Amino acid sequence: MRHLFALAILLIMSQLTQGRTLVAYYSHTGNCRTIATEVKSQLNADMIEVVPSEKGIEYDVNNYAIGRELISAINNSPDDADCYPSIEDIDINLDNYQDIIVVTPLWWSRMAAPMQSFLFRHGSKMYGKNIGLVESSASSGISSVVTDCKRLIPDGEYIYDNLWIRSSQTNNVNEMVSEWIKENNMSNNLSDNMYIRVSDGTNSVIFVLNNTSASQSLYSMLPLDVDVSNYSNNEKIFYTPTDIRHGNDCVEGDCPKGTIALFSPWGNVVMYYGNASRYSGLYILGSTNDDTDIISRLNGTMHVEAVTDSTSIQSLTDNAIEDHRHFSANGMPLKENHNGIIITNGKKFIKK
Repeated sequence: MRHLFALAILLIMSQLTQGRTLVAYYSHTGNCRTIATEVKSQLNADMIEVVPSEKGIEYDVNNYAIGRELISAINNSPDDADCYPSIEDIDINLDNYQDIIVVTPLWWSRMAAPMQSFLFRHGSKMYGKNIGLVESSASSGISSVVTDCKRLIPDGEYIYDNLWIRSSQTNNVNEMVSEWIKENNMSNNLSDNMYIRVSDGTNSVIFVLNNTSASQSLYSMLPLDVDVSNYSNNEKIFYTPTDIRHGNDCVEGDCPKGTIALFSPWGNVVMYYGNASRYSGLYILGSTNDDTDIISRLNGTMHVEAVTDSTSIQSLTDNAIEDHRHFSANGMPLKENHNGIIITNGKKFIKK
């Protein structure tokens, strides 16, 4: 029976993780890092960076002389693994992703060599995945980079238009990525909600975030370790290491207890354990169904993380169990008509 329970947990977790989006990027000048971070934020995606094994190489010196040599070696023997520059190992299970966004610079009209190394290693594992390509360059077009991508991921599903962002357009990356996502209907791949857990090691609260730009910006920073402070007599606050971006989609409104919000004038995140009124620049990020008294007990350094792992079910509050609430295998609150793990009277049941 125990083995059947464990198998059911694995099946549920497999269903929960499949369909997520992965952003894979390489960046030498920093432009592609900016672009990839924006894509990650807007698509609520996971992100990995391709890093060359040999550090400190100035690929762009003398009009990308070193980069040109690497590209030439690959072009001469594209099937020879020894012709691809060495990169650091990346521990990633591509089975967990259906959409893969490749963000890469252009070197001498071709895909940057380190990104080619990554795709040479992993491209065969992207069979049937939806592939999106974002390329950054000063002026050269994207066609040869597309050719490289299709050679390295021959069995990918290229259902998305490619996006070319010139170096001079990097300051407009937010708008360009947003438009690209809309044109390709990629927002349909976003989950309806984003779940985060805030914990000081003793007290833990799960918040359900909305899909506003501010919530997505906060979510993209996770995980974080932050110091929580008291403010007034109804709220706890913390500051993120970088500013939370917010756009016109953010909403001001009354904040009943259990609300998590961004106070944009100061840049801090507010968690309310008592009711609060609407205030200019106070943007609602989401709310919790947990006992709001737990928020009042948060103290010291907190760990803020996306709820995505199977251990989350172990740290649910006693209050949640007493309330006979329902949770997925990764600790996300569910409605009663959803499948997953149900905790009732302290016992776990699997609903399929």
